[in-house]
Amino acid sequence: MLQPEFLYRFLKVAAVNVVSNITIPLSGAISVAFLGHLSNISYLAGVALGAIIFDFLYESCSFIKSGTTAITSQAVGRDDREAILLAGLQNALIALGLGLLFLLLQYPLGKIGFMLLNAAPDVQLAGISYFNSRIWGAPAAFINLVLIGWLLGQEQNRKVLLLTIIGNVANIVLNYLYIVLWNWSSMGAGLSQAISQYITLFVALVMIGRQVSFTEIASLTGKILNWSALKAAFMLNGNLSVRSIVIVCIFILFNAFSATLGTEVLAENVLLLQMVALSMYMCDGVEYATATFIGQFQGQGAKDKFVPLLQIALGTNLVIGVMVGLVAVVGVDPLFHLFTSHGELIEAAKVYIDWIPLVVVSAGCAYILDGYFAGLSEGAAVRNTYLSSGFLGITSLCLATFYFHSNHFLWFALSLFMISCTLILGLQIPMTLQSKNEANEEKEAVVNL
Repeated sequence: MLQPEFLYRFLKVAAVNVVSNITIPLSGAISVAFLGHLSNISYLAGVALGAIIFDFLYESCSFIKSGTTAITSQAVGRDDREAILLAGLQNALIALGLGLLFLLLQYPLGKIGFMLLNAAPDVQLAGISYFNSRIWGAPAAFINLVLIGWLLGQEQNRKVLLLTIIGNVANIVLNYLYIVLWNWSSMGAGLSQAISQYITLFVALVMIGRQVSFTEIASLTGKILNWSALKAAFMLNGNLSVRSIVIVCIFILFNAFSATLGTEVLAENVLLLQMVALSMYMCDGVEYATATFIGQFQGQGAKDKFVPLLQIALGTNLVIGVMVGLVAVVGVDPLFHLFTSHGELIEAAKVYIDWIPLVVVSAGCAYILDGYFAGLSEGAAVRNTYLSSGFLGITSLCLATFYFHSNHFLWFALSLFMISCTLILGLQIPMTLQSKNEANEEKEAVVNL
């Protein structure tokens, strides 16, 4: 059993993560709001298409944040200072390599991405302008994921909150400067995202430099490139990357198929997805709190605390999902009017609003289980779950678009994907509560059958 004071500790960590995560979709929503009030709606739709590509590029690499949090929190549970530092340094090296690779491949990535996304010429031009300016923030964006994951693994949540606020306030200010004052439209939206990433990185390095000496880092130089440690990090990150890639693919297809059904449907779903994004970023905050504490308990060998923590985390995300769902159904008009002044677009989007509660509640449960297994470094379980659920989700999305030609079925397919992830991961929880000998005996029994 967890002590009552732990509930306060968990909720405190989760609350800081939720607040910091909320600023991410809110800053993105500011871009949508600025562009949505321009006379030409193609800028809004173009940035939505450009964001699809970045969702794939950035979110498919968000595994490095989960992996860093898991490895760091387990080292914290063992009280291993050297392992804590190596977790940050080794993953930062991987992140830098990813960022530079994306910069080198920016032309083919953009060319292939927009070739696959079917849209009107003016919409595609706006999207390309957004992509070409935002891609320069890739190296900083990936390193920031590692640094935030490293701080989360140590429960340094106030620093994460401060970093997120600084980065997103910078993004909002730059959005206003570039879009409203200088009329750079979609290019300005992308440039503001890139510059804000470097501002965040600079502040993060200053913060970390005050708690980690150069002498400590220099003493670990020979161990940073240790092959066995890097291999373990690559394996965990590789497995978790499948989860990230599948989720991104689902939302890419959702947006791309929305565009296939028409620019109006795409714009309607862009509005609706703002609420989904808000909920998922809030639930993601609780997920990282879950991964942090599960990792610490794993490092301490305290398996008796797994289930109580899981109950607290699932209950927290259930409350978040229900609250967002109620706001969607009851008071969505003022929110949508912040994003666009096109009244006919708002009325059309409200036809599909009833899908929001189901999507956000099921996503919240799935995210907690993601954090649970990631914190245990059980990347294979996460990988296999999302491969099977992803196949179901992609098949459903294809049927919704090309057979039923229905936006309602698109939302049904998205809900089905989230529910499937929750159920499959949930069935694997008992295995994590057993000792290694018990788990091996159960696997042998299954094989013998």
